[in-house]
Amino acid sequence: MILKKKNSPNTTQMIEDDIRYSFRKITSQNNPILSITINNTNCNTAKELRFNLTNRLFNKIYKDYKQSFEVVNYLFVIEYPTIVSMGNLLPKSCKPHTHIILETTLSIEIVNTYIQNIFEIKKSDIYIEDITKRNDKNNYVNYLIKQKNLLTTDNYNYKITI
Repeated sequence: MILKKKNSPNTTQMIEDDIRYSFRKITSQNNPILSITINNTNCNTAKELRFNLTNRLFNKIYKDYKQSFEVVNYLFVIEYPTIVSMGNLLPKSCKPHTHIILETTLSIEIVNTYIQNIFEIKKSDIYIEDITKRNDKNNYVNYLIKQKNLLTTDNYNYKITI
C-alpha cells in the first residue's frame, strides 16, 4: 500500500496532523532513517522547490531503483529563513530550504550524489544525518512543524510504501 499526501485544502491543524502521521509511518519502519537539510537550492519559491523535490529528485530515484528492492520513503517540509517566521519578511521575497525525513536502504553517499546532481549545489549545502538510533528521533517532527503558521499544502509532501 502506498500513502500519498492529498492535495485538498487543509487547515493549519490538519496539515500539522498530516505531517505528524506521515512522520510516524516512516519512522515506524525497520530501515535506516536519514534526516536531510538542503540549503541554497537555487529555487526561488516553495512551489519551485517542491517541484524539484517531488518531480526531479524522488521521481529520479524511484525510476532508477524501481527494479530493485531498495526502500525510498520520504517526507519533506519546505521552510523559510528565520526572519520570515519572525514576521520580518514575506515568504515570497526569500529563498526557501527543505528538511527531509528519508527512510531508505540507499547509502548516504548515493542520496547525497542525487541531491547534488539535481540541485547542482555544493556538498556543504547538504546536511545528512542517520537518525535511526537516536533516542530523540520521534521529537524531530516538532522541528519539522516549527513554522506551522506558514505551512500550506504546497510546503510539504510524502510518499510511503507500507
